[in-house]
Amino acid sequence: MILVKIHPERITKQLEEQAETLNFDGIAFPVSWKGIDIFEKQNPKILNVLGYEEKNIHPLRISEMTEREREVNLLLLEDKHYILINDLSRLLISQMTNHTEKSFFCLRCLHSFTKKEVLDRQREYCGKHDFVKITMPEKGSTLEFKNHKHSMRVPTAVYADFECMTKPIQSRQPNSEESYTEQYQKHEPSGFCFVLFTTGKNWNRFCIQKILRMKTRLKVFVKEFGTILKKFGLLKLNQW
Repeated sequence: MILVKIHPERITKQLEEQAETLNFDGIAFPVSWKGIDIFEKQNPKILNVLGYEEKNIHPLRISEMTEREREVNLLLLEDKHYILINDLSRLLISQMTNHTEKSFFCLRCLHSFTKKEVLDRQREYCGKHDFVKITMPEKGSTLEFKNHKHSMRVPTAVYADFECMTKPIQSRQPNSEESYTEQYQKHEPSGFCFVLFTTGKNWNRFCIQKILRMKTRLKVFVKEFGTILKKFGLLKLNQW
């Protein structure tokens, strides 16, 4: 596929000849997402579509195809017009910085990388998740929940906390040439406390603390927790 650099918006003889090499059977125009799926199955191309809204570019359709002859990136404007993206790095880097150095972008999250090798490793991870652009809040800004009318009161809430003793453990000497986490302590639960809050009754708080023995710590916690739930009618006798 040869890109037209002069007046690319015009339909030239060169573009017509290129279009004749593609299979458009079963595709209706203007092309829908389903039409793009059909096109990818019938042609050795990968089609990705980005959207533009409120001066921000975000992923709309990222292909699941791999190892194709060519990857084509399109920008959809006003849900009507597709524009060919000739230089993805140049388009996306302008939203991040004034620098013009070439960067490699992951189309699923729009994160940039300085090397293609790093991008390839990112794609292996990012390909397991849905595509979405991650936007972080501006420095110094405050996030606040305001729509309290949409919240729903929870009738019962339990907050549990364990107290632990730190016990030294032996571990092998780490190899500085590898990625490692050095473990030197083990947390052994020695006691627990949980607080239960409820609504709609004469009481609204209950707290229990208990010292644990090493061999029975989990069983004691589960037993005490079930006993409290049954006592206040939050659990039937035969449910625990």
